[in-house]
Amino acid sequence: MKNILFVLLVVLVSCSKKDASQPSSSIEIPELVLTDSLVIDRLTDFVVLDVTEDQSLFLLYDWTLGEFMLSNRSGDVVKTADLTGDGKNSFQDSYFTAARFTDRNEILVQTFAGLYAYDFDFILKKKLLTTYDIVSRTVNGSRGFDTYGNFIYTFSIEKDQGETWEKENFSAAYPFFTLRDIETLDHIHSINIPDQSAMALNPGFYNNLDPIVNFRGNSVYVLYPNSPEMYVYDLPGLTLTNSFNLLPGEAYKLAKPYKPGEGLAGFFNSLAAGEYTHFAFSNGYLITSYEGAAPQDEMDALDRNIVGGPEFQRVIDTYKKPYYQIFKDEEKIWEGQWDVTLGMVRNLIYSKHKIGEDPDSVEKDVQTLYFYEIR
Repeated sequence: MKNILFVLLVVLVSCSKKDASQPSSSIEIPELVLTDSLVIDRLTDFVVLDVTEDQSLFLLYDWTLGEFMLSNRSGDVVKTADLTGDGKNSFQDSYFTAARFTDRNEILVQTFAGLYAYDFDFILKKKLLTTYDIVSRTVNGSRGFDTYGNFIYTFSIEKDQGETWEKENFSAAYPFFTLRDIETLDHIHSINIPDQSAMALNPGFYNNLDPIVNFRGNSVYVLYPNSPEMYVYDLPGLTLTNSFNLLPGEAYKLAKPYKPGEGLAGFFNSLAAGEYTHFAFSNGYLITSYEGAAPQDEMDALDRNIVGGPEFQRVIDTYKKPYYQIFKDEEKIWEGQWDVTLGMVRNLIYSKHKIGEDPDSVEKDVQTLYFYEIR
C-alpha cells in the first residue's frame, strides 16, 4: 500500500480522575489501537467529510483552496473540484452545509438553497430545490445532514415554518429530526427532541442543538451534544426503542439555553458546558468523545462583549479538551483522556497527528490520517 505506515501501537491512558460511575478494576479495559495510516501528498490541511461504507474512498475538503477531494485508501487523490463559482457543475455558493456519499455511487452536497448530486468525477447529475433549512451553526461539514440507504436525514425546519425561529422554547418547539426519501426528498417522518433530554426540560436556544447520528441496521443512534444520553430509534418510523445514560465525569456540565436577542450568550454558554462531539462503534464497543467545560471563575473573568479574543481563546485551549468514554453493552467501562484528538465519521476513528505530537509544532509537507480501533 503506497505511502502507508502500518504500525500496531497500543495506547491506553488511565483516567486521571475517577468518579463513582467508574467500573471496578476487575473489568477488562479495551485499548485504543493504531491500525493504519493514510498519507496524502498535499501541503494544505483538509477536513474529512465522509467515508464510504467499506472505507475505500474518502471525501475531503480543503478550506484553504476551496476544493473537494476524493482519495482512495492508498492516499491517491483521484479527483479534485472547486464547486463554487459559476461553472456548469457549481452549486453556486461560497459555502455548503454538508456533503455525504450515497450507496448509489453519488456524492450529495446540501447547500442553503438546494441539494446537488454529483458522480465521483464531480459532474453534476441532478439538482433539487429544498423546502427546508438545516438547523446547525456549522458550515462545510454540518451534522444536520446525512444519508443512509434510501433515506436522507435532516435536522431542519420547513421554510414555511419560519416563525419557529422566534419561539423562546425553540429547542422543544418543532420536530427537527426528519427522514426523507433520498430520490424525491419527500417527507417520511419527523420527531421532536426526546422529552427527557436537557433541551426539552430546559428549552430555548443552544449553540449546538443538532445531534450526532449513526445508522446501524434498522436503527439510528442519536446523541445530542448538550444532553448525556444515547437514544435509539427504529427505521423508518423513528419510534424510540431504547435509551441509556452516558454518565460523563465532572468535566461535563449541562449547557444553559439562551433567548433570542441575547447577543453572544450562546457562545459563552457553550464554553461553560461540556458538549459531546463524536461517537462510533468499534469491535463491539461504543466510544464517545466530549469537550470539557470551562469553570465558572474563568467564565466570570471574561468580557461578555468579545468572542474570539486572546482570553476567550486561552480558556478554549485550556479547558475545551477531549474526554473519551468506552462502553460495552451500554455500560461505561472507562473514561479519561488520551494525548490525541480523535475524529469519527461512519465508525471510522481517526486523528490528524500522532499520539503525543503537538500538531502545531511541525511543518508538514504531506497530510496524514491515522486510523484506530478499540480492541
